[in-house]
Amino acid sequence: MRRWFVSLTLGMLVGAISTLICLIMVHWLGTWLWAGVVGGLGLLVSCDIGLEHLKQRYQLTSAHAIFRLLNWA
Repeated sequence: MRRWFVSLTLGMLVGAISTLICLIMVHWLGTWLWAGVVGGLGLLVSCDIGLEHLKQRYQLTSAHAIFRLLNWA
């Protein structure tokens, strides 16, 4: 579970960062970067959906998943 939780969380971060960078750079580099915006949003949403399914499968909330990941509980 730890590997999936970390992978999906990192995927969400990468998706959010790439979306923001592409949105900013569209102004200077042209409209072809809209594909990067759509790709980043797709990664963000798909990782979010996967993370929610993972939490439902193990019947955890976000806080419980983080605590288990860090071995606090």
